[in-house]
Amino acid sequence: MCPIDDEPLKVLKTTTKKVSSTVIGSFVAHQVELYCPHHPEVGTFKSQELERIVAADCNFAYDAIVAVGKLRYLHHYQLSEIKDAFKQKYNLTISNSGIETLLLKFITYLSMVHENSSELIKAYINAQGGYILHLDTTCEGDSPKLASSIDALSGFVLHSAKLSSENEPEIVAFLTAIKDTLGIPLATFSDMDPGILKAVNKVFSGCPHYICHFHFLKMIGKLLFDEENNQLRKKLSQAGISGALKNMKRELQKKINKLNIKQPASYLSNPEKIGNDRHSLEILVYNLILWILDHASEGNGYGFPYDRSYLSFYVRLNQAIENINNVLSLFPYDAEQNNMLWKLRTLILKISDDKNLRPIVKPKLEDKQKKFL
Repeated sequence: MCPIDDEPLKVLKTTTKKVSSTVIGSFVAHQVELYCPHHPEVGTFKSQELERIVAADCNFAYDAIVAVGKLRYLHHYQLSEIKDAFKQKYNLTISNSGIETLLLKFITYLSMVHENSSELIKAYINAQGGYILHLDTTCEGDSPKLASSIDALSGFVLHSAKLSSENEPEIVAFLTAIKDTLGIPLATFSDMDPGILKAVNKVFSGCPHYICHFHFLKMIGKLLFDEENNQLRKKLSQAGISGALKNMKRELQKKINKLNIKQPASYLSNPEKIGNDRHSLEILVYNLILWILDHASEGNGYGFPYDRSYLSFYVRLNQAIENINNVLSLFPYDAEQNNMLWKLRTLILKISDDKNLRPIVKPKLEDKQKKFL
């Protein structure tokens, strides 16, 4: 009804829109826009319900955007995995480009919610008695730096911004934005970058400032491992062993994909048959290669020097050659049947038989590793 004369409104237009929601499913929304012909100055009227479900410029509901964001940033799904998850779990079809668009929307909406919640964050931090500021910047070389700050007590990200460099003026502006919103912290933590140290002392003068233990040990670890780690990296690179293993993996994957699905299962249920024919041997070699290439999983995700992936790679190569040698007598060389096993052994021997490489690992790297741990 018209708010002025209480007369019935007229239909101006009706729009339709297909919407995909992880909660409701796929549906076509019909939205009717009404107006008063006698009082055009009051504007038009329409239901606000659809706007609470989906943005005007999008066909995927807000709940779908949240689902995409969680899969990508909490569970680390790749685009193809998100696509499959949407189909299997929600019966929704989405393209890779559609996923990329929703991810951009997710980040944009999340940053807007974060900024609009500054007063709530401030109230929470005041209620807990203050905040402890952890500050760090990340990126490689001369690329722009991503500066991030986290409260150690609540775990909240307080502020993030892209900086051209770690120079003092830009860090000062970054810290001033935090100070204006949350006040002075109980203490601050950072690495030993001179620009950060000067900026912290200028913005939070008198506030206790501590060197981050993680960054301090990282610097010590680099000094400790860098020389031998680079030597090992160069040797592995010159041998081209990682690329060769990946090529073998792809070659074997094609062969295994052609097998009847029951064949691999039969080998698993009857392990004594593994290696008795060409197919089972290929499956065995394929899984051994997968295990070697998964060497980075031994780390904790903190990067070098906490994770020493080249050393883990070298150790797994030597463990693999030891396992192969233990069973090699059961597989006399046969160009047709056992070629893959012998080929893998020959490839690994490039590294395991390298006499110049052994003293780099033993005792140097392994001894230093014990001291660092």
